[in-house]
Amino acid sequence: MEVFPLVDERMVLRVPRRTEQQLIEEFGSSGRQALVSGHQVSSYTERELNDLEAVDNYIGAFLPDTTPFADLDLHDDFRYYTLQRRIRVSQDLRICTKRIASPTSRHSLERFIRDVRDMVAHVGLLPDLAGRGNLVLDRYGMVKLIDINNFRRFVGDEEVEAAVPEDEDELEPYILGYRSLDAIVPRDFLDDLGNPICDLSLAALQMLELRGLGRSIKDLDRDIFYAPLANPRRRTLLALLRTDMV
Repeated sequence: MEVFPLVDERMVLRVPRRTEQQLIEEFGSSGRQALVSGHQVSSYTERELNDLEAVDNYIGAFLPDTTPFADLDLHDDFRYYTLQRRIRVSQDLRICTKRIASPTSRHSLERFIRDVRDMVAHVGLLPDLAGRGNLVLDRYGMVKLIDINNFRRFVGDEEVEAAVPEDEDELEPYILGYRSLDAIVPRDFLDDLGNPICDLSLAALQMLELRGLGRSIKDLDRDIFYAPLANPRRRTLLALLRTDMV
């Protein structure tokens, strides 16, 4: 899903494909208006809607007002779009470098982190916190999750260890590029753009606790929730996938 501005300054429209940007900008706010002008068939986004419904019970208080709706494409198949209330951003939490000064904002962030941890424990989903502008403070100093279309399944260490060889000789063909990494990357470990969103988001959440809330690095290192970040086999896989995560 991509986000494109509407004519109405209060709302944005999320559409299923990036190729629809020009149509949305040119023909207005509704899926129907874009569709009648002629376009490529949209991607079906039922999974995104199901995820949104599942996570609403845990972090619904931090999501902008959102209204999914279906419209017909040129083949008369239903495709899903989403109307989302625009958020006026006071701070992008991706670049949170020091303890948040406002008690209201700190309390909101504490609640968000608590509720995300509960969501991971109960439904195994983690939001995408790695992208620019995905998690912000609004003009009232409250935490808001802007990217509502990229919740990822939390991939545990046991699944990574079952897929990634421990022996260096077995890993060598993957390191040298003789064999594709696809064979050892667990399902859902990467998002549609090839990013390890689960691990990037986990690291972002830990950093928010460390910097935004001023929590002790020793306490966070002992926190079992963040243990996957130190798993040797997981770190090996991340290093093979992305040199910037070595």
